[in-house]
Amino acid sequence: MKIGNSLATSLKSFSFVLERFFPRFIRSFLNKKLREIKDKGAIEDYKLKVKRKRKYYYIIEVDLFFDIRKGGEKSDGTEEGTSKDHN
Repeated sequence: MKIGNSLATSLKSFSFVLERFFPRFIRSFLNKKLREIKDKGAIEDYKLKVKRKRKYYYIIEVDLFFDIRKGGEKSDGTEEGTSKDHN
């Protein structure tokens, strides 16, 4: 039983060390996935920012850029649920 407790304590402390590197891991993972999506042509470009604020608190910002000619949305001045024709 003592071995199990010491092993659990060791793994717990090791996981706290790895927590600092989480932003790097998540940035790498998201960059890979977003690059795949970009290569398929679904998005034109992207910007990714991952930042560790404090322990267990992260900021992840993803900006996606779409090409309107490939299906991005364009505002036509109408609100949802209304039309320009008023018959």
